[in-house]
Order: sequence, then structure tokens, then C-alpha cells
Amino acid sequence: MKPLPAKSAVVIGSAEATSIAAFPLSCIDHPQAAPEHAGAYLWAFGSKPFIPEGYDKSRAFYGCYDWHSAVNSLWTMAVLTQAYPDLPLAPLMREKLKKHLGKSNLAGELSFFKQAKDFEKPYGYAWLIKLHAEMARWDNADAKVMTADLSPLRDFFSGRLVDYFNELPYATRSGIHQNTAFSMNLVLDATELVPDPPLHDAVVRAAKRMFQNDRHCPTAYEPGGADFLSPCLTEAKLMGRVLGQKAFLPWLDQFLPPTGSEEFKPLTTAVDVKGITSEDLLAGKSHLIGLAWQRAEAMLAIAALLPPTDPRVPIFHRLATINAEQGLASLTQAGYLGSHWLGTFVAMYMKTAAPTDAIPSARSSVPGASHP
Repeated sequence: MKPLPAKSAVVIGSAEATSIAAFPLSCIDHPQAAPEHAGAYLWAFGSKPFIPEGYDKSRAFYGCYDWHSAVNSLWTMAVLTQAYPDLPLAPLMREKLKKHLGKSNLAGELSFFKQAKDFEKPYGYAWLIKLHAEMARWDNADAKVMTADLSPLRDFFSGRLVDYFNELPYATRSGIHQNTAFSMNLVLDATELVPDPPLHDAVVRAAKRMFQNDRHCPTAYEPGGADFLSPCLTEAKLMGRVLGQKAFLPWLDQFLPPTGSEEFKPLTTAVDVKGITSEDLLAGKSHLIGLAWQRAEAMLAIAALLPPTDPRVPIFHRLATINAEQGLASLTQAGYLGSHWLGTFVAMYMKTAAPTDAIPSARSSVPGASHP
């Protein structure tokens, strides 16, 4: 603890929530750009690319740059609207949720995915299941209707993910979308709210099969050039959930280096993006901003899985604050390439830092509050 600066926890209050809500609201109705080749989700191709008429009635997740970002943007709106029902932007977020999660929109999604092969599996699938769970916990008449309309697509994805996790021969341990442990964590988030024993059990079996014998996570490799996930922390969080505390403690001792060691140092330095100024690198810069929030959330989650007297708990808490503070300072620095998805990772941190519905008042402010 001695070399770590003392910090007050970063709290996402109503002022921050208003700024964060502006991120998904600014992009959720704007269709994704035409791909370079035909055969993608939204666009059709003739003499030139075109969007079929009525796409906003036959698709739900067509905004915010890409499909999975549209899904997690709606999840962010559902989280913020429930946590802050009196937020000035709450009525608009409810309106957008009803528009995108309409019955015909979701029927169109299901029809598309029945012939879409492996498009968005598993990352996008896991986000959709997490969105459904967030809607299901909402005690609201409109949310109950949207949850019912989401259920056929959610059930379709659940069945396909059961097969996917049962048959997956090897895990992907990257710092981007394909990371197996991150999708598993999203699924467990959902099944804790909406029980799904076949899916939950498939994740637990696969996690133990692929990760239980892991040792000496290569912390020196973090962060990668455009990572938005910490492979080591993401896996540690997952295994704390599937092993139980008694088995998790010796596993963690072998997986992560001691917090005072040289090997642990890469995880003690906040992700600093101020030196990344090239327009060509903004996408990767946005990922590294998100990594600060994901590290913060994962460290809080791991701390909660340890005994309260474990000496790592205050260290993980302080490191979470250092990373969240860095993420807050750089939140608007990647333009649209960041704003179309970063609010989601702030909301994930918020839910882990304050897991009850009673979100504390703001003690910090988001820079660039008018940024779209």
C-alpha cells in the first residue's frame, strides 16, 4: 500500500450519470456504417450499399457503430434509468428502450440470427442475455413487456451458447471481444438475476475445464496495444465466482503474483492515454480508456470474493480507484470511437462499486459533460 497514492473512491452520481447517459443516446438511432462487403447485419448491396426500408421496425440493435455496442448501450440506459429514475434524461432513455425493443424489432432480430451463423457469438450473445436480465429485474410495466418480447431471442442465444461452451476446445485469453472469460462473466451476471441452469452449468463446467489449472498469469504482457480487457483480472474474477472462496484462494495465490512483487507492478500502473494523439489511433485509445474502467471493476469484484481480512482487499480497492480516476479523466478523449461504448463500462463499474439500487451522491465530475 505504501507506494500507492491515497485516493477517495470515484463515485458515479446523478451529475455523472447525466453525462454518461448522453453517450448512448447520441448514437443509438444512427445506423451503423455500411461494411466493405455484402452479407452483414443491416445493409443490403445493389449498385451501391443501401439500408432496406423499415429497418427501424425490423431491427433493434442498429445504432452505436456496431451490433454489440447497440446492445450494451441499451443495457446502459436500462441501468441508469433504474438507478436514477428522476434523471432529466430518464424519460428519453425509456422512450429509446421502447422504440428499439419493440415486438416487431425483436422478431426481426430473431429471424436474422437464425441464419446469421456465428455473427456476434459469444460476446454479443452474452451482452443480449445480460440486457434481458437487466430488463427482467425492472419493476415497470413497460419493462415487463419488453422483457417478454426479448425472451425468444434470449432463449435462442442461450441454447446456442450452451452448445458453444460445451464444445469450445480452448479458451481465448486476449484483451478484446473474443476473451472467453469476459463473455462467461457477462452470462453469470445474467443468470444470477434470471436463473438458467443449463447455461449457468455450461459456463461453470467450461470455466473449470479451461482455467482451473492456469498458473502464473503473464502480467508483464498487460496492457496490449489496444486492449479494453485485462486477461489476468478477468479470468481471476470468473474463477472466484465458479470455484467458491475455499478453492479460489489457493488458485488465486498461484495465478496472480504477490501484490508487492515485481511481477505485479504492471497492474499497479493506471492506463495513461495522454500521449496517444494520432487520429488513426483513436479506436485503440478508446479501448485503453475502457481498460481503466474494466480493471477498476474487476479489482472491486475480486476484492469482494476474498475474505474481508485478506491483505489484498485494500490494495485492490485502492488500485480500482486509481484506474477509475484515470478512466474518468480521459473519458471523452477518443471522440465518437469512445463515446459509442465507454458509458457501458462506466456503468459496469458503477454497479460493482455500488451494487444496491441506492446509488450514492456524486463526489466527482465527468470532464466534457456536454460531449455527445
